[in-house]
Amino acid sequence: MKKSGAPYTVLDSAAFKRQYPMLNYPSDYGGIYDPDGGLLRADRALNALQALFKRYGGEIRDGQRVVQVTPEGQGRVTVRTERDVFVTRSVVLCCGPWTSDLTSQLDLKLQLQPVRISVCYWKESSQNSHSYKKLPTFFEEKCCAGHAIYGLPSEEYPGCVKLCLHHGPEIHPDRRDVVDDTWVRRSLSQYVQRHFPGLEPTPAVVETCIYTNTPDRHFILDTHPQWKNIVIGAGFSGHGFKLAPVVGRVLSQLAQGKDPSYDLTPFRINRFCPSAQL
Repeated sequence: MKKSGAPYTVLDSAAFKRQYPMLNYPSDYGGIYDPDGGLLRADRALNALQALFKRYGGEIRDGQRVVQVTPEGQGRVTVRTERDVFVTRSVVLCCGPWTSDLTSQLDLKLQLQPVRISVCYWKESSQNSHSYKKLPTFFEEKCCAGHAIYGLPSEEYPGCVKLCLHHGPEIHPDRRDVVDDTWVRRSLSQYVQRHFPGLEPTPAVVETCIYTNTPDRHFILDTHPQWKNIVIGAGFSGHGFKLAPVVGRVLSQLAQGKDPSYDLTPFRINRFCPSAQL
C-alpha cells in the first residue's frame, strides 16, 4: 500500500484493542487499516448493471446453458445453447467453474480448479455491535491450517457477521454438494470462539459458492491462442467481483480487437505454459 501511495494506518496491539474492543486477539496482534475498504452490495450492483446494459440495447438471455462454441471461417464464432444458435464476430467466455469444460472443446486445457466455499453467517450473541460502523471488512492470512479467513460486518443478514474460510474442497461444479466440508465449519467455529466472543459459535446461516482458482490466484484475461476473436475471462479465485468494471473494460477491448488499457501480461494464458497449452 505504501508503494502504491494508498492511505492506510498501522494499528499496534493497543490501538487494535481500542478500536475493536469486541474482538479477542493475542497481545502480539495488530492490523493494517484501509480507509478505502468497504462493502459491495452485489445484488444491487448486478441489478444496476443489467438495467444499464438493457438501456443501451443489450439483451439478456437467462437460463440457457451453452453447450458448444465453434470458431468458423471469416472471423465468425457460433455459440450453441440448449435452445438457440448465435453467430457473432467475437465472443467473451466468462463461464466461472465451467470454463475448462467449454475451452476443452476448443483444444485449450486451462489450469483451473473449482473449490466449494462454505459461506457462513454468525449471529451476534451480545450487545456488542458488529455493524459496518464498528467492524470493517477484514482479512487474516494463513491463520487457519495455512489458509486465510475473511469476513464482513453484519449487514446482509441483520445481526449476523459473514465469516468464511478463503479455501475449500476441490469439486466439479455439477457435483459441488457431494463433498464433505465438515472440517471447514469446525475450523471456522474454533476461530469464532477464539476471536469473536460476541458471536454464537455455530453459524446461523450457511450458503455455498464456488471459487475457480488458478495456480497463482491471478485472473486469466486473454484471447484464445489460435482464435483471437474468442476472449476468455476466468480464474478469478474468489476476488474478482470488486474488479468487474475494469475487467469488463479490458475484455470488451480484446473482443473488439483493440489494445487493452492496461498491461495484461500477468493475466496471459501462456504464463502457465509457454506453448499456451494447445
